[in-house]
Amino acid sequence: MQPATAYSVVEVNPVDTPHGAVILIVDGLGSSYAYPEFTPYALDGSVIGKVNASNMSLLFNENCRVLDVRAPQTYTEAGHSVLVTGYSKALSDSVQLSGTTIYDVAHEYDYLTFGIMQKGDFWSLCDKQDVIVHDASNSVNEPEMVIETNIAVADAKSASIDVAALMQENILSLQPELEKYDEGSQQRYDSYDNWAIESGIDVMDLMESEYPDQPYILTINVGAVDTAGHYKKDSGYIATIEGIDAACMSLYEKCTENNIAFIFTADHGMAFAGTDARGGHQSDKYARTDEAQRVPFVISAVNVAPSLIKEEYGQEDIAPTILEILDLPGELRLSDGEAIRLKEHANIRVITPDEGTVILKNEDSVLAELDHTGDCIFRGLEIGDDYTISFIPADNNGQSLEKDVSLIKSETIDLVPAADVPETDISLQNPRHLIGGALIGIVNITGLAIIRRILKE
Repeated sequence: MQPATAYSVVEVNPVDTPHGAVILIVDGLGSSYAYPEFTPYALDGSVIGKVNASNMSLLFNENCRVLDVRAPQTYTEAGHSVLVTGYSKALSDSVQLSGTTIYDVAHEYDYLTFGIMQKGDFWSLCDKQDVIVHDASNSVNEPEMVIETNIAVADAKSASIDVAALMQENILSLQPELEKYDEGSQQRYDSYDNWAIESGIDVMDLMESEYPDQPYILTINVGAVDTAGHYKKDSGYIATIEGIDAACMSLYEKCTENNIAFIFTADHGMAFAGTDARGGHQSDKYARTDEAQRVPFVISAVNVAPSLIKEEYGQEDIAPTILEILDLPGELRLSDGEAIRLKEHANIRVITPDEGTVILKNEDSVLAELDHTGDCIFRGLEIGDDYTISFIPADNNGQSLEKDVSLIKSETIDLVPAADVPETDISLQNPRHLIGGALIGIVNITGLAIIRRILKE
């Protein structure tokens, strides 16, 4: 990860941009079981039951929902890797590389990234979060929640400390809550999932009250649905999806109140050999099914109109779409996905070689002119129009530059002359560069004091 870069923002036309995003990943949730348009089938041809969840149905009906999204790889590491990189063949080593994830792009714009991950918490994904709490055991019955902290935005150190402290407090409540119920019981599965969602709401409340100007991405993975598919058969799988219904609505409402985009999706689905059978999603006989491949993708954001999108898309299209929703032009270095067009405007980010004047023209009309600026973003540009971007250096000895753009999606325009670009680009091989020095701490319930002391030094 590269240090955050200062930039100026110009709204050429007024736009409504969310203040951040919450990404709720329901591990193992196939849209075949939740979307009203589909009927889920077992491998033997029998019909599997469907989710009866009124709040989830409301979420689907009131927002933008993409009907047919396919996971190219139907297992947890790959699904999460594809979700955050936009690369259909991604694995954890793809997430490790610099500039490949939505979190890398978000950090360039001074966003913070937080995670509450019960599954999908492989090390490289954890490493892209400023603060993450995750279950090292991936166990509904005996979770081992640990906190990992990687400060990437120097000015937001205090926010990260406070979020880590809040997560530490919430860890203390999890095991006592689970122990109210028998191991393997439906109540225990529901409590495990709901703890993650409710902890996410607590993080949002903290950020809204203490750091209202700080944008962030919060990723929440609830893991019990996937576990239920493997161990509680099809009926337990459906019941566990229904168990997060109320908490999902609370999270959605909190996002709406705080102008935070709400993304509802999954890493992969689940298939069953028959009724009253355990499920799977990774082996060939399961992976080729619609039930394992189709995942939900629902978007609630101030700049996205409610709709039902019926075209087929890939899971790799989700990451670039999230960046579009947040109006964050940026390159996902490995991505082979394309942003789904949900808005009528796009944005241009301009990278300049030095200070100077940047001029944006449409035909012969000057739309914007920024003097003595560094990098800048022009927001609210009409898709389909042609634009010319000019750079006049403040130093009279510098080189004036110009580029033409036919805008069909958000773009990053690099005006640095070719001679100024290093011959060897090692950024893909670099691990994250942390401002003020590296800090990677893994702590258990007793370890928060160590994090505080290190961060304050």
